[in-house]
Parts: sequence; structure tokens; C-alpha cells
Amino acid sequence: MRSSNFLIYRYYVVFLCTFLLVSCNTTVENKVTPKHVAESQKQVTPKLLNTKASFYNGMIDSNNHLWFATRGNGIYNFDGKKFKNYTTEEGMSSNHVNCIFEDSKGMLWIGTDKGVDLFDGNMSFQHLNIPFTDTTSVWLDTVYPVVNPNEVMSILEDENGAIWLGTNGAGVYQYDDQKFTQHLSNIGMVYDDGLHHNIVLSMDKDGSGNLWFSSLSHGGVSKFDGEKFIHYVSNLSDDFVRVVYVDRKNTVWVGTHGNNKGGLDRMDASGITTFYKTTDGFRHNNVSNIFEDSKGHLWIASGITPLSTLKDGHFEVFTVEDQVFSNIRFLVEDVNGNIWFGGRNGLWKYDGDQALYMIQA
Repeated sequence: MRSSNFLIYRYYVVFLCTFLLVSCNTTVENKVTPKHVAESQKQVTPKLLNTKASFYNGMIDSNNHLWFATRGNGIYNFDGKKFKNYTTEEGMSSNHVNCIFEDSKGMLWIGTDKGVDLFDGNMSFQHLNIPFTDTTSVWLDTVYPVVNPNEVMSILEDENGAIWLGTNGAGVYQYDDQKFTQHLSNIGMVYDDGLHHNIVLSMDKDGSGNLWFSSLSHGGVSKFDGEKFIHYVSNLSDDFVRVVYVDRKNTVWVGTHGNNKGGLDRMDASGITTFYKTTDGFRHNNVSNIFEDSKGHLWIASGITPLSTLKDGHFEVFTVEDQVFSNIRFLVEDVNGNIWFGGRNGLWKYDGDQALYMIQA
């Protein structure tokens, strides 16, 4: 890469340092079909959390328990009645957590800035290091320090039971039968050290079993059909992609950073892409998360502007008693239909009427 692009790299360093502080991870929230609601899981107002940590990811497991990832205070489990906190004191490798995923065997995979932890739910954590051989540590430390190829940003399981780990600078690793296989490491722009440093914040799976991957390194979106990767760049509004999400109708939604003309893109089965921008009523072209609730409403979060929804083709700012919610990182729906969302400023539970702030004042 020509040295004349150095100023561009310096811009990315400043931007990504800010970006990763605001929103380190977008990953598919487990699309688990909740089990029958037991009496023990009926609506209960829990004791508020006493934490100043930022909330970055949430998911519902096969037992209808909620899990929340934080940057600074490990993970929280909510069983319908109370919260339980797990940190390095309980055996986690780091308290800086980007994502949580439950596999088909009920094992929790926890993506941290030091790799991935496996948790069996019984206080036993197992750590896996990402097998990235860092030959450019001096360049990364001095020019592009925000990149950490050993950091796990997103997690997904494929149809064959293999676990895919999206990293902060080394593409994606497929973990199967105790073996790591690296993919998408050469996607996007090339930096001064000759590497791409592809950051994969988000992954999802469509109804045909295809895997979809975002690229925050100007690589657009990639689809894996089980045999080969197909890359989508030119048909997107922006190649700087933060989130990819597949809804119940198998429509692929792409959220970009919006540094060019991007925003929210919709890709249908025929490959036709529809662009949504601020001129369409969209609040901001910077998209940090996309989530579809049980009513079919699409929620669009931004690390900059207020949370909004897309209903019947119209964008609306989500408000509760004139309150708006900015810097939202994730959304997840519990078994009772409540929408939980969180970000830099804490965690909320929305019951359809009120948004309860879950952090002690």
C-alpha cells in the first residue's frame, strides 16, 4: 500500500478507537424458540444492577434465561427473577466481553478481548486462544493499535455444528473437532504491513443454512454456502459494514457505518438491494444493530442517534414518555415479550408501555 495513504490509516485509528469504545460487537443474537413459560418465569421486577459497565450484547438461551455481555464487568445472567454476575473471579479470562452465544449442545461461548471462553453453566470456564500468529505487533501497536486479532467479536454455529468466530482483525475462524481454520483474512483494504486486518463484527445464518459475514475493513458482506464464499461489495451502499442480519422472511439486512453514502440496505432473495438513507426518514446512516421482534417490527440501533423502528416501511424514533434512547448496542426479546436493550448508558427493559432502567441510580 502506498505511503500516501498513511493519513487515511491515521484517520481509521482515531475513528476505530472511538467506534470500538462505543460499540465493539455486533453479533447474531441467538434466535432460540423459547420454551413454555413456567410459573417461575412469569413477570418479576428484579433488584436493580449496581454497575457502571457498558452493555454490548444480549441473548436468550434455550432455558429462557437472558445473558448480557459488558465491557468491564463480565457477563450477567437473568433467570426471570434475579441477576447473577460472572467475572474473572469466577474463572473468566477477561471482564471485557463482546458477545455471548449458546450452541446446540447448550454450551455458552463468550467472546472476549483475550479469545473465547466456554461456559457449561456450572461455574466451569474453559479458555480457547485464537491461533493468530502476530508478525506485525510493532506496526499494530504504533500505527493501528485498536486492532486485536485475538479478540472475538461475533460467534455463530453452522448446520454441521462447527463454531465460527469473528475476530477484530484476523477475519473468521471455523472451529470444528478441536481444529481452527481461518477464513476471510484477505478481505478488504490492505494496510502498510501488507495484511488486510479484516474485522468481523457480525454474522448470521439464513433459512438455507448459508452463513453471512460483515466486514469493517471495506470488505462489504460475504456469504458462505457450505463450499465457497461469495462477496457482495458493489451492490451495497457502503463497503464499510458493521452488521448483517437475516429476518424471518429470509431477507438480509445490512447496516453500514455510513461514512460514504451508506446506511441501511435490504437484500432480497433475487439479489436486489434497496437502500435506506436519512433522506428516507432514517435517523442516521450509522447502524450498530438490527433486530426483529416477535411482532415482525424491525429495530435499528445506532451508536450515535436514538433507537428507531421500521414499521410498514416507515421509520419512527422509539420514545417512551418523550424519552429517547441513544448509543444502543443490542436488543433481545424475552419469553414474556419484553424488549431488553442496552449500550454505553446501561440496560433497559421495555414491556410495551414503560422502559424500566435496570441500573441503580
